[in-house]
Amino acid sequence: MSSITIPMITQAHRLQKDSTLNFRTKLQRSLKLSEKYHSNIHLKREDQQQIRVFKMRGAFNSFMSLTQEQKTKGLVTVSDGNFAEAFAFFCNHFKIKGTVFLPEVCFQWKIEIIQKYGKDYVEIRSVGESFDEAEAAAQEYIKQYDRIMIHPCDNVKAIIGNATIGIEIIEDFPGEVDYVFVPVGAGALAAGIATYFKALSPNTKIIGVQPDGAASMKASFDANQIVTIESMSRFCDGSAVKTVPKITFDICQHNLDGLAVVPEGKVSSTILELYNQGIAVEPAGALAVSVLDQYASEIKDKNVVCLISGGTVDLSRFDEFKEHSQLFEGLKYFFLIQIPFRPGILKSFVSLCLGPDDEISHIQFQKKANRERGPCLVAIEVAKKENIKKVMENMTKMHLQYEVVNDSKELFDLLV
Repeated sequence: MSSITIPMITQAHRLQKDSTLNFRTKLQRSLKLSEKYHSNIHLKREDQQQIRVFKMRGAFNSFMSLTQEQKTKGLVTVSDGNFAEAFAFFCNHFKIKGTVFLPEVCFQWKIEIIQKYGKDYVEIRSVGESFDEAEAAAQEYIKQYDRIMIHPCDNVKAIIGNATIGIEIIEDFPGEVDYVFVPVGAGALAAGIATYFKALSPNTKIIGVQPDGAASMKASFDANQIVTIESMSRFCDGSAVKTVPKITFDICQHNLDGLAVVPEGKVSSTILELYNQGIAVEPAGALAVSVLDQYASEIKDKNVVCLISGGTVDLSRFDEFKEHSQLFEGLKYFFLIQIPFRPGILKSFVSLCLGPDDEISHIQFQKKANRERGPCLVAIEVAKKENIKKVMENMTKMHLQYEVVNDSKELFDLLV
């Protein structure tokens, strides 16, 4: 089914240990999560890699597998960001020229990080609106200039490198591991870890986790064949792919014990919770912890590992995470209210509808002289989830017509 063997994985791990770089990351017990879920929960801290993401491992193994002739030709990769960072790092480390193809929607701060790691050894080309378009441009470039592709996921060497995480989990965990939760994007991380565990610790359940806005592996599992999802959210940019490669699909379908999907709002809540514990993670890095609510009864009294896959997060996104979290937790609502244009209406609305701990975080309307009433967009934050019911009851008592518009994607994209 797979050409990946345990000796290949142990050899990759040996290369890491023999390197001047430090690849091994902490397996850290989380007291808060262990108490919350009545389990023994450890976090595999791949966010502590030198470039703050697990893709160091797969990229390193890919570079170490190159012949001198391949190195001389020059290298190419295509990425939405994280693998490109690892690729650029090793181009500079090994002094090999490389070209990175990125979709034009890649965050500017990630582009700057890639250039910082690669220095003069890496050229960045932004092409197309998606990973697929960038990959097509990269393949054309390879044919034209006879370069060598190092693919981030459709790449056995990268999968083998990622699998070395499994070695460290088994070596470092104090006892038998019952569950391992792993983020899934294109699947190269989950494929590697699942391959190792199924051979060395077959009783361990390996659960993949995807965001609901980019669940291409889950859609393929459900269809029992690879499918391309029509629309995709880039919120979890580190795990956002429309189509998974055949190699990772086959390995994951054969070796994963489950594949779960979590809402982006839950991911945001997890990011904030981990940040309060001193752990800054990117959205994809929070997936494994975000799914624990769904498995709360199964993991009780069990030994659990959650893989924190990366921490390349722009702190300016934390307002976005807070907004997503509040909406998901039921602590923030957007209302479209028909407001009568009479003097003092807003003062009355605040005093009669809101409780002492409720706040208006956004309000937008335009009073027009030729109308008696008009639409008013109001965002209300409440201290407790149950408080919003009282706010709605008070609006009804004021004879205000209102509509909850939290589920309006267009409005959400505009305001959040």
